[in-house]
Amino acid sequence: MLPRSVDIAVGDVGDPLAVQSAVSGCSKIIYCATARSTITGDLNRVDNQGVRNVSKAFQDYYNEMAQLRAGKSSKSKLLIAKFKSAKSLKGWEVNQGSYFPNAYASGSSFDEGIDASFEFSEGGQAVFAGFVFTRGGYVEISKRLSLPLGSTLDRYDGLLLSVGGNGRSYVVILETGPLADTSQSKKYFARMTTKVGFCRVRVPFSAFRPVKPEDPPLDPFLVHTFTIRFEPKRQRPGDGTQGATDPRNFELILEYIKALP
Repeated sequence: MLPRSVDIAVGDVGDPLAVQSAVSGCSKIIYCATARSTITGDLNRVDNQGVRNVSKAFQDYYNEMAQLRAGKSSKSKLLIAKFKSAKSLKGWEVNQGSYFPNAYASGSSFDEGIDASFEFSEGGQAVFAGFVFTRGGYVEISKRLSLPLGSTLDRYDGLLLSVGGNGRSYVVILETGPLADTSQSKKYFARMTTKVGFCRVRVPFSAFRPVKPEDPPLDPFLVHTFTIRFEPKRQRPGDGTQGATDPRNFELILEYIKALP
């Protein structure tokens, strides 16, 4: 089953106008057409002229896009979030939870085991930090995406995050589905490992797996919410600085999140 972001165009590679319409919006082309007979006219129309038509239409489309971009490269990354001031944290929510919610009868004992914040420090950094002492607990930051007009994530191959901190691993969660009915939402996750200090982490869309195995593969076109989750399991000791050796403590400094072509 093809994702919703796939458009099916029916036409003839021998028709330049049909080909021109079909290649609009494409970034790559795999030419699989071949003549269904050995007649010279058919071979020339499909295997020769068809390739010419597709190549020319694709070149013309890219030339047109280059003029509209005013020289900006088609390989440019899409900026999803840049954390340069306290205002850039607007819309981000900090949430906490547990994979074993029924194990805690009172809210006080639950709250004492988890604490986290996402704030802009005096040093000019967006810092997501805290601790999770509760068994099965986690904390996360999330935000509904607001992409530039005309931009969709299905035109990109994955995410690029510039981050710093004490070298913890995190879970990146993408949520898809209609915003008007969250009961139909589907979640997809991929693990992200950071280093002590600053680094850039690439998370391809192909690495995301559905939380529910019966859900279809991720369709980036439908993504509407981005989440970064910390959980103590699968953590390794830090660099030995204060609090870093305890895998239940974490600090993640965010510089930007981009989509990679």
